[in-house]
Amino acid sequence: MNNNKTPKLIEKKEIYKAKTFKLFKEIYRGENGDVTIETVRHRGAVAILPFLSDGRIILERQYRYTIAKWIIEAPAGTLEQGENDEACASRELTEETGYRAKKLIKVGSIVMTPGYDDEMIRLFVAFVNDKPESTNLDKDELINIVIFNTQQIIDMIKKGDIFDAKTIALFFMSKEFGIF
Repeated sequence: MNNNKTPKLIEKKEIYKAKTFKLFKEIYRGENGDVTIETVRHRGAVAILPFLSDGRIILERQYRYTIAKWIIEAPAGTLEQGENDEACASRELTEETGYRAKKLIKVGSIVMTPGYDDEMIRLFVAFVNDKPESTNLDKDELINIVIFNTQQIIDMIKKGDIFDAKTIALFFMSKEFGIF
């Protein structure tokens, strides 16, 4: 059987609208008949791996309400309406860490959970000023800055202390592309 024909969207109904995403019920018509799915439509996000001049990397220890845990992750955030990727990366980096990017390099994009969510996360490396300024955290953000060398990060990933997928992808993509 040939399953290469792209199904066609025939119906789309908004079920819920949140601050950064919408939930839709969508019906697609394909070779095997109609398929109904619930899909989270997200405006997109960025994640940033910030490097100090000595090669150490700035990460965050952040409380994540959805899993009721503190996790270690790269600074990240959602695009504002009409905001471009680079502007978002620069803004989120400064708001969450206080560090300003001297140089931003886009290393790629990832989709985290394409089974139900279309959120595209754009991945950046930032070379930052060595002295942070003040942060501007959102009310729901509980963040502490942590700084590690690359070997410490590799060790934490191996031990499961860092388990955030976007952070792991960004770290290893940056390593593979020769950024460190």
